Formats: sequence, structure tokens, C-alpha cells
Amino acid sequence: DTVRASTKEIVMKIFTPLGAWVIGTRLRKKSGSSWQGKVVGYYSTELTEVGYCIESEREPGSVQIYPASALEPVETNIDGSDK
Repeated sequence: DTVRASTKEIVMKIFTPLGAWVIGTRLRKKSGSSWQGKVVGYYSTELTEVGYCIESEREPGSVQIYPASALEPVETNIDGSDK
């Protein structure tokens, strides 16, 4: 079955990070609409060399993709609350 063979050829699992942040790192968008969560995957396109799949902390199961340049780490205070 040709379709199945073609699909298998383009599917690729990425086991190492494409950029600086590993799976589980807490990130948020730098500007615009807010989105905060943890890295659950990576992507790369012709226009975006390194991108991250971020699962929302506020809406579990909801994932958005963003280029690395749009994200920053979530810093925490000594008491554990977000800065």
C-alpha cells in the first residue's frame, strides 16, 4: 500500500532537542497573546529552523507551536511563584 509507505518515509521522531530547551522546560510567549506551558515537542520548517510545541498549563492537552524567538523561560521566585 503506497500511501502507507509514503507516510512512513516522512514521519520522523526527534529524540534530542533542536534548540536550547528540553522536553518539560516551562516557557511563555514574549509578547502578544499569552501562552505559557511546557515543551512537549519540537518542529522545524523552511522558515522556522527551531520551533517548540508548548502544552498549556491553563488548558491541559491544548498545544501551540512557536518559533524559539517568540519564547522565553518562565522564571520563578524563591517561593515558587512565577515572576
